[in-house]
Amino acid sequence: MNWAYRITKRDKVAFALGSVFAIIILANWFASYSIGRVSNQFSEVYHDRLVPSLVISDVMERYYQNRLTLEDHILSASASKQDSLQQLVAANTQEIETLINQFEKTYLIERESAGLATYKKEFEKLVAVQDRILQLSSEGEKAEAESLYRTEGHQAFLHLLEPLHELIKLQGEVGKELYQSADRQVKTLKVLSYLVIGMSVFIALLVATLLQATRKLKNIKPQNYHLN
Repeated sequence: MNWAYRITKRDKVAFALGSVFAIIILANWFASYSIGRVSNQFSEVYHDRLVPSLVISDVMERYYQNRLTLEDHILSASASKQDSLQQLVAANTQEIETLINQFEKTYLIERESAGLATYKKEFEKLVAVQDRILQLSSEGEKAEAESLYRTEGHQAFLHLLEPLHELIKLQGEVGKELYQSADRQVKTLKVLSYLVIGMSVFIALLVATLLQATRKLKNIKPQNYHLN
């Protein structure tokens, strides 16, 4: 009966230790998985949010440069300078297309895809107006070119900036969501680390208790009973 009791108690202890080890292994696996997710989220923030924001900023800067270049073209009376300014507008426009293609290859949410489609429509309108302004200015129709620059050209420029501003705003919103998700993962990792530490302390205490109980059993001397 005593032997059976010892076996049962030993099995319970073994089961408890096995359960604790299983929990620790699962916690470590989940921690590794969470670390991988956090790493991916920070990578997404850089490649799909920070880099595209810089690309859009570069695009907007080139549009402003083209706007000023058009004005210089209208004010210039030198044919050679006009050719140089026209080439600058063409080079900026080509670089803008390259940058937008680069942006399009990044991960886009649905709202970004819609904003990009709107931008492309406004881009075609602005390029058409730019070409007309440059043509009129090159032909000496300065007054008509300036009028077009300040009316249709100005409106086309403003309409094109709207989707670009929206795209930059979306970069911030999505980047913030990724940061918050990563922050939650980090907090979960902290809880898991505390859990693993607690389990380790529990195992240490359990082993110490078992060792102490074993020593006490060894120190008990068997008593001899003599019958009269």
